[in-house]
Amino acid sequence: MEAVTIHTKKLTGSPLWEIRILGQDNIRVIYAILVKDTVLLLHGFIKKSQKTPTREIEKALLRLKEYQSRS
Repeated sequence: MEAVTIHTKKLTGSPLWEIRILGQDNIRVIYAILVKDTVLLLHGFIKKSQKTPTREIEKALLRLKEYQSRS
């Protein structure tokens, strides 16, 4: 069984956070914390470059706006 490391970080200049799952693939999940006990998972992808691609952040922001408009 392969070892997996998980890290989280705030994406600068946005309400978004990123879960980094490091193993055979570098998986990222972008999420937002809506209230103290609610986390909304917005977008997941396999990261292939050092920096999080802008288009992936834009997808997550669009989904967050869509969610907020329905609530």
